[in-house]
Amino acid sequence: MKKNIFIKYLLVAGIASVAIFSGCRKETAADKVGGQAADNGISFVGFPDGLEQSHFFDPFTNIKTVDVFSIKRDAKSAADLQKDQTVVLKAIPDAITKYNDDNGTEYELLPTSLYTISSTKVTATTSGNLNAKFAPGDFQNYFTIKLDGSKFDLTKKYALAYIISDAAGLSIHAASKDTLYTFFAIKNKYDGEYHSTGTFHHPTAGDRAIDRDKTLTTAGATAVSTEIGDIGGSMTLTVNEATNEVTVSGNVSATQPLLPVPGLTNTYDPATKSFILNYRYLGGGGYRVVEETIKHK
Repeated sequence: MKKNIFIKYLLVAGIASVAIFSGCRKETAADKVGGQAADNGISFVGFPDGLEQSHFFDPFTNIKTVDVFSIKRDAKSAADLQKDQTVVLKAIPDAITKYNDDNGTEYELLPTSLYTISSTKVTATTSGNLNAKFAPGDFQNYFTIKLDGSKFDLTKKYALAYIISDAAGLSIHAASKDTLYTFFAIKNKYDGEYHSTGTFHHPTAGDRAIDRDKTLTTAGATAVSTEIGDIGGSMTLTVNEATNEVTVSGNVSATQPLLPVPGLTNTYDPATKSFILNYRYLGGGGYRVVEETIKHK
């Protein structure tokens, strides 16, 4: 589940296992966390897996236990490793809005109704902040939740955002001083990057070729959304997994719904991971008909 974002932390992870027996960080230049220590006399705290951590799931309706992120204490000595320290992570939900603005995404704050906290070392306060408690001998703790798939809206993507606001006397790793984002989304098997080819048939302007990349995004257990032909907007493709027939739905405008083409069936080919589609909508001069095949890359 956890993905190492910064390769420089790999060495530290290996050394951490030695710390179980030695009780402290080795006093060598190679052992300094990410080379960030000004000298060998500093104890650090930070997020060893990076500041952006994504959790993608197949559709599920039960309760799933998720290690959301880990926080690590890199002690300079055996004495520091034996300290009882509590690091405070401040919740900053407004940072999610800024992240969306900066990256063109649409994440929402993960509602507390969707999860409960199951970790005993990283727990929530009444204000929504987190306390990461390092007992004597602890060097790495996990923020673990139980996520309720039955309440998860498959059409939405969620996030949590925190920053270390009180390091309990420890120095914060340089790579962990900014905002920690954790992302949650459900991706069904049709979600992904595709390429579309086909023809847009116009009643008066004639035909034009379709040849473009498309992203198909989870919109339900067996549904994905993507743009309409090569004109933008949004349509939903829903697969009947018993027959592999596809229902195309959406609207070019409030008065222009997408309609089937008489005599033709929309299908999904699991062998080639392709949507073979024919649909139309009514405009001035007659129907615009879209004939396209959307194939997984």
